[in-house]
Amino acid sequence: DRIIYANPTKMKSHISFARNAGVDMMTFDNLNELEKISQVHPTAQLVLRIITDDSNSLCKFSTKFGAPLETIQTLLEQAKELKMNVIGVSFHVGSSCMNVDSFVSAIQTAHQIFQLAETIGFHFTLLDIGGGYPGFNEGSSISFPDIANAIR
Repeated sequence: DRIIYANPTKMKSHISFARNAGVDMMTFDNLNELEKISQVHPTAQLVLRIITDDSNSLCKFSTKFGAPLETIQTLLEQAKELKMNVIGVSFHVGSSCMNVDSFVSAIQTAHQIFQLAETIGFHFTLLDIGGGYPGFNEGSSISFPDIANAIR
């Protein structure tokens, strides 16, 4: 019940397995995933994964993961039409992010999406900030405490 099934492309059989195992939270970032989940697990709790600026990260994820911001309203409206329960936003700034502003910017974008969701009829309760922490403090331009302070 604490697992988010976050594979970006889920096979229907895997969604079914997750449902039967009690995994209700799942991410989506496009209409195909949303429709697949609605067919196989219509009571899922969905987390909308968004693209963020990962230009300050060693390993960039925006080329593979996340909904472009210009598609967010359409995705949320389609989720509402399908009677799906979208509960929040997920993002990942990329691995080994070397700028705290990337986290701050992503949180600000997520806040705007929380507000948009309210106008569509959703009440989000979850913000999944992913990872991206450098993993080391020595010789790094930022530290985990720097990131934690910026997030706070």
